[in-house]
Amino acid sequence: MGLLKIVTAKFHQQYAFIYHLTKRKLTMPLKGYDETLAQFQLENLKSRIDLQVNKNGDLAITRDGDLQMGNIQSNAIFRLVERWRQSESTINELFIPMLRASRQLDELSKARERDEGPSLSREPREYHEVTSNILECQSVSSVLAGSIFVVLNNLLQRFKQDLNVSDNEWKSASPTIKGFSIGEIFAAAAANFRHYDEWASVKTPNKKQIVSMTVLCGLLDCPVLTARGFPTIRTNECGSILMMVSKGS
Repeated sequence: MGLLKIVTAKFHQQYAFIYHLTKRKLTMPLKGYDETLAQFQLENLKSRIDLQVNKNGDLAITRDGDLQMGNIQSNAIFRLVERWRQSESTINELFIPMLRASRQLDELSKARERDEGPSLSREPREYHEVTSNILECQSVSSVLAGSIFVVLNNLLQRFKQDLNVSDNEWKSASPTIKGFSIGEIFAAAAANFRHYDEWASVKTPNKKQIVSMTVLCGLLDCPVLTARGFPTIRTNECGSILMMVSKGS
């Protein structure tokens, strides 16, 4: 019972800030459409967004019943821009504490690698406090980063569907990081966030799991499977992946 109380208290301590974020007013208002186009150098989209007419002379609609704005490519970008505008404030609210936790985790971990700070033999209480801080920073960073990846992956997967591109075209799209497209990376990271407990419990990963593991292990420069055949990635690695992709920005 004593251990259960400690774990429960730690859980509430780590995730109380998430509840706080949901209760306070967002500090960043929704950015304007034209401002967003300028931010990403998409001003030429303004002249390409207009209602379309199908071969029967009726207004063209998308497969989910929305009015089609421009051709297929223009409509896909238009929808992506609109959904990004709606998500940007939420992503920023998640990213700022994620970045802070990731940087603190890096500082604490490197200090421990250099044998700096309290010693387990001489200052056991202080040593365990630092360990708790490291674990807390890992949790905060990975949970918030995972949430960001899920949001962004949803946006990109819808963009892929709207463009009606093949998996090969999606995987070969620039920019790439260590040979993997942004779409691949976001999908793999989102899968890791949702299913890392499943990954930790399987002896032989299935084909779907291997696809995501291959991307993440390629980014982290580690083998997909251990020498005993178990998955190398068995925890939430989203914090490390997001810091690599975003470069802290």
